[in-house]
Amino acid sequence: MHKKLALLAPLLVAMAFAVVPAAAQAVPHWYKKNSLIGSGPIPTATAGALEFTALGATVKCKVKDTEEIWNPASGGPGEDLMTAFQIVKCKSTGSAVCPPGKVEVLANGLPWPSVLVTTSPGPPPVIVDEIKKVRIQLRCVPGTVGDEFEGTLSPEVVGNTLLFGPGSGTLLDPTLNPMTVSGKDKIVAGPGKVTAKDP
Repeated sequence: MHKKLALLAPLLVAMAFAVVPAAAQAVPHWYKKNSLIGSGPIPTATAGALEFTALGATVKCKVKDTEEIWNPASGGPGEDLMTAFQIVKCKSTGSAVCPPGKVEVLANGLPWPSVLVTTSPGPPPVIVDEIKKVRIQLRCVPGTVGDEFEGTLSPEVVGNTLLFGPGSGTLLDPTLNPMTVSGKDKIVAGPGKVTAKDP
C-alpha cells in the first residue's frame, strides 16, 4: 500500500501543477456577437446617465463617450482606451458648497486607459472595467475653475452595460474630498452586442 502511494505522489503533484496554470490563464476578454475580439482595436461608443456625488450635492448628467476595445495578442485581459467623454445636461440637487441648478462637469486628461478584471470567479464571474487616470472637473458655478477629482473607477460589465455604483471606486480632489459615481452607461459598437466574458 505504501509503495502504491509513493508511486502516486509524483503523479498527483504533476497534475496539481498542470491545473494551476490553466486556472491562472482564465482572464476576461471582450466579445462581439459572442465571438472573441482580436488584437486590432474596434471603435465603440457608450451612452447613458450618471450621477456624480461630491461636496454634499448629487449632480445628474447625460454622458456619451467614444473608445477603442481589443484583446491583447499575448492573451492578457481585454483592454480599452476612452478617447472622448462628453458630460452634458448636468443639474445639481444643491448643497451649501454647490448650489442647485445647472452645473458643469468636464472630463480632463483623456485618453483614459482601462483593463478588464475579474473580481469574483462566480459563477457567474463578476467582471469590472478598471478605468485608470480618471479626472473629473466639477464646476458648481459654470465658467469658474471648479474642483477636479482624480482616481480609478471600476464599473461592473453586465451584458453590454457598465454599471457604476457601490464598489466602483472613489475619486478625490486635492484636499481629499470624495466623489462617487453611480448609474448606467451602455456600450454600442454597430451591429452586434459587445460584452465581457471570463471563460
